Amino acid sequence: MGSAGKLDICFLYRRAAGVPIVRRRGQQVLLAMLSGVLLCLPWVDGSLYWTAWFGWLPLLCALQGVSPLRAALLGWLTGSLFYLGTAYWMVHFAIHLKGLSLPLSVLLAALFWIYCGAAIGLGCLLYRWLARRLPQLVLLSFPLSIVGVCALFPGLFDIRFSETQAAFLIAIQGADVVGAQGMDLLILLVNGLLFQLLAGVRGRVASALAATGAVLVLVWFVYGWQALAHWDAEVANWQRMRVGLVQPNDAPTRRIPAPPVGYSRQYPEEMEASRRLAAAGARWVVWPEARYKGYFDHQSVRQAYADQVLAMGADLLFHDVETRNRHAEPISYNTMGWLRRDGELAERYRKMLRVPFGEYLPAFWQLPGISTLTHAVLGDYLRPVGAGDVHTRFAIDGMQVVPKICYETAFPEFIADAIGDEVSGAVLLFVSQDNWFGETSQPFQHRAISIMRAVENRVPMVHLINNGPSVAAAPSGRPLAGTPPFSRAELLVDLPYSVSAQASFYGRHAHLLGRLWLAMLAALILLAILLVRRQGRDAGTAEVHGTR
Repeated sequence: MGSAGKLDICFLYRRAAGVPIVRRRGQQVLLAMLSGVLLCLPWVDGSLYWTAWFGWLPLLCALQGVSPLRAALLGWLTGSLFYLGTAYWMVHFAIHLKGLSLPLSVLLAALFWIYCGAAIGLGCLLYRWLARRLPQLVLLSFPLSIVGVCALFPGLFDIRFSETQAAFLIAIQGADVVGAQGMDLLILLVNGLLFQLLAGVRGRVASALAATGAVLVLVWFVYGWQALAHWDAEVANWQRMRVGLVQPNDAPTRRIPAPPVGYSRQYPEEMEASRRLAAAGARWVVWPEARYKGYFDHQSVRQAYADQVLAMGADLLFHDVETRNRHAEPISYNTMGWLRRDGELAERYRKMLRVPFGEYLPAFWQLPGISTLTHAVLGDYLRPVGAGDVHTRFAIDGMQVVPKICYETAFPEFIADAIGDEVSGAVLLFVSQDNWFGETSQPFQHRAISIMRAVENRVPMVHLINNGPSVAAAPSGRPLAGTPPFSRAELLVDLPYSVSAQASFYGRHAHLLGRLWLAMLAALILLAILLVRRQGRDAGTAEVHGTR
């Protein structure tokens, strides 16, 4: 940059090698803000996935030579802006689901963004603490610090930067080995390598690590290229089952919605769409997560569904609110039912992972005094949503449908547990009602997250979103069919599946891999502590000898 007063970022990158290059705090703040913007862009628009591969560079420049506390503040700023851009739809969620006013919704969303942003701030604090003690190992300490702290930070769910990469098919193939969290480490490693390339690597150990990291990145993408070709060829030879997806695009409402004109609880609009799909050859039809259908509450609805499913000759998979009494108190479950084509309810799945503050109040927020404030702000929880306690499969003519509901897609280890080691005929089925978030980027984010679950476990996947965009994807993550967003749609998909499929490495070792990254971070911290103690003893010994 030629004009005086402007920040020459490239010059700073070339100069930065463990010394405080960016001395002006204003410049550090601008760099931290730039990283926050670059990192959230792929979440706003999936076609901008490439910004994640260098989005950390400005922050890395700002962090050079600063104290751990300063690093925490800069990282917090980056994290808060990242969450603001990524989860701006929290405002819509609060308005639609809880009926809160716009100012209060913005305030609560801002608190959420700032709170979650602290995870990246703490990761930067740990990184700088390690960098001061292990300057030759910053290429390891930066990815492990960010990923490790984000994994341990108490939040609604763990943030995984790799889940923005669903459109980058070659890059996501390695998730079947190390999972989305392992790919996060790779993305952060690439950022670190680019930084060291621009800064100039110094030291034998740092140079060796950089060379090893570059080879690892090369191997990752070569594997991705080969794996994508392999799975495309493999899936082409799999057997197929035609399935139907009904996307009703219901409007968000806090009250139980009345059936549209011309329809009833016994004959909802989705049933008419299902009949068309069944007539077109669908073996089974699925409806998305819904507000209320009345199936579990009313015998007349159950009988009507049985008659209509029997008439159309296809199985029906649907979601409804199921109310049961527990300890003389009514409790509701988010339940997905499997209605066989003979009209019998063959199986049901109750949602196991509930959304905090959306479907239940965490224990802390129910303490005396605190609960009063919580209810005053968020409304009263008259009918708590209960948690299911068992994974379920719907076995349909050799296809093993593994149903999960909405929020559950965000937990890789949970999904791996649901599939287990027996993946013969397995197909992931996610249903969600994302209209609470309005016409925002959230449904697209949800779609990308579910695609990563398919790649991690190497199974086909269907994600039916109430308001779209719904998707069916191959085990490679390649979309097979989809629907437009924010519209009513019906979709037929010839879904591939394999009765001889084998579990992926990640699917078999998901929990072990999650612990491995934390163990590596713990080893770095221990090494730094031992090194400091050794230096302290050496300094004390030298002082004694000098006195003598």
